[in-house]
Amino acid sequence: MYKLHKILAVLFVLLMAVSCKKTASQDIDAQNEVEALLKQGENHALSNKFRTKYLDSAYTILSDYKNDSVTRLYYRRAAVAYFGLSKYNASLKTGKTIYSLGKKAGDTVSMAKGLYFSALSHYQKNNNDTAFAYYQAAEKLYEKLDDKITLGEIILYKAYIYYHMGEFVYCESEGTKALKLFDDNYPFEKYDCNNLIALALDGQDNGAEAIKYYERALEQIDNLGKVGYTEVFRNTSKALCYNNMGLVYRKSGQYDKAIQMFNDALRYLRSKDEDPLLYAKILNNLAYVNFKAGNNKNLPMLFFNALAIRDSLNNLEGVVNSTYNLGEYYLGQKDTVKAVTYVTRAYQKAKQIKSHYDIRNSLKLLSDIDKKRSVYYADRYVTVTDSLAEITLKNREKFARVAYETDRLQDENLELTRKNTYIIGAALVVVLFGVAIFIIFYLNSRNKELVLLQEQQKANEEIYQLMFEQQGNIDSARAEEKNRIAMELHDGILNNIYAVRLNLEFSNRKTDDETIVLRKGYIKELQQVEGEIRAVSHNLSRNTIFNQNTDFAGVLSYLVTSQKNNFDTRFKPYLDKDINWNAAPGTLKINLYRIIQEALQNINKYSQADNATVEIIQEGNVLILTITDDGVGFDASVASSGIGMKNLRQRSVTIGATINVVSVPDEGTTITLKVPVDF
Repeated sequence: MYKLHKILAVLFVLLMAVSCKKTASQDIDAQNEVEALLKQGENHALSNKFRTKYLDSAYTILSDYKNDSVTRLYYRRAAVAYFGLSKYNASLKTGKTIYSLGKKAGDTVSMAKGLYFSALSHYQKNNNDTAFAYYQAAEKLYEKLDDKITLGEIILYKAYIYYHMGEFVYCESEGTKALKLFDDNYPFEKYDCNNLIALALDGQDNGAEAIKYYERALEQIDNLGKVGYTEVFRNTSKALCYNNMGLVYRKSGQYDKAIQMFNDALRYLRSKDEDPLLYAKILNNLAYVNFKAGNNKNLPMLFFNALAIRDSLNNLEGVVNSTYNLGEYYLGQKDTVKAVTYVTRAYQKAKQIKSHYDIRNSLKLLSDIDKKRSVYYADRYVTVTDSLAEITLKNREKFARVAYETDRLQDENLELTRKNTYIIGAALVVVLFGVAIFIIFYLNSRNKELVLLQEQQKANEEIYQLMFEQQGNIDSARAEEKNRIAMELHDGILNNIYAVRLNLEFSNRKTDDETIVLRKGYIKELQQVEGEIRAVSHNLSRNTIFNQNTDFAGVLSYLVTSQKNNFDTRFKPYLDKDINWNAAPGTLKINLYRIIQEALQNINKYSQADNATVEIIQEGNVLILTITDDGVGFDASVASSGIGMKNLRQRSVTIGATINVVSVPDEGTTITLKVPVDF
């Protein structure tokens, strides 16, 4: 709320600083029409719906206007109005138009404002990476324009982005730079800078320094009345500052001071209606520090009051925080069931809003208190922690390198400027032609060095980009390998185990000699599964039952004839004896075996068939596999989304085959696979 108020105020000041002179290039009547539409779009007495329509109409008319100063001014007014209505896509679109028109006209002011509007819109949409890029581009232009106030705003927003990234050192540095650009006529901006620097210091566990900057922020609030801010606004800002100070004291274990700060915050926020989100935050923080201090007098009611407000406002981040704190509270009360319930709810909500740090914290606590799923949560915690560490490292390397190279170039430029000043002064004193020649050569030499350094920086950026692309390729390969492992386990090992289990269930009902012999065969199958598991762990592209010395036709025949199920289905293989399986590649045999295995498994589970056949013939350079049953059939459009059908199709693609599945309810199913071969 405060940030939006500040942004609108700054944009208004920027617009008022621009000349509004008429241009003869526009039709007066059309110009008056646009002026009237913009005024209606800026009219706060109208509903947002009608204001947006007026702005859209003005934007459409402006698209036919000549690119001059008046047109660009109208676009800037439209961008500010869209932003005030929270129409960030429209504001972004308008900002890009302003930049494009300014670039064509050589208008640096319009270019800078177009970039600034775009950055603000991306920032409000939480596109922090894109916003940062726009802010950097705008910063360079505003440095040329010597607009310190807007430059300070831009640097402050960059500091906020660093804070959200967890880069507290960079946040402190940028916040300090921004603070130096604001004079005493901008107390709110100075308050904002001090508050953000304090947050960054707290993030670095420097609580003592953080308190100092919070106190400086409080001093600036007293000056807000001089520039027109209301008492309610000033009190709300104080409440926020005291709340942040309470968090610092809570973090250092000074619970009595923390409780005092939160109570002071509530004293300034006299009604929850003034800022319900802030009120709920302070209430939740007060409840938590009381819990930590061992004072449970008003608990858990304070937690529930804060949660109710946040839930009613759909403040999902706040809901996650309140729910997690309730979990901690009930854990402290030895009520593990409720603790698990609330922390699990916090975990689910954190996943919904993709809050990685809340996900990690919830997983850590769940791994400690949920004994049934402790291993699962611990594994997820490790995965999320590694992912966060990797993201943080990438961001730190990227931004640190850019900042370092930029600062070094600026320092060398300053040093070069100082030396040039001394040399020019000496030349003016001695008035020697030789000294002037020396200066010229010296400047050329230094400029060449700077050019080389700039080229090196550009090359470094290209290297970073290649590294990021390579990392993407690695991640893709990892995902593909995981999919392959999952498919191998599902189609091979799990299906084998399921078939052996069914066969053992049937054989356990009998005790005759033939059954005993069969059971020994099933035990051998289990040994074969053991071999497959070992093969998966070493090299999934190889399999113990598909080497060149194995009678593959016999393996397939045994696979078919050994099937058993609850429907007493009769399984029959028909294999072309002329097929030279020894010449077939291992990949083809593995995938054919898995496809047949998956299909037979589906027949065992679902078909209720009396008869099932597996036929393989070779017609020229095409191998044809046909699997049929006379069972109940299924709806192919529904079953196609199952993992079994997906694996069948994936394996078909792997060996370059075409697969066709035809199933008619009560009439059975036919699967036909055609594979091109060269043996």
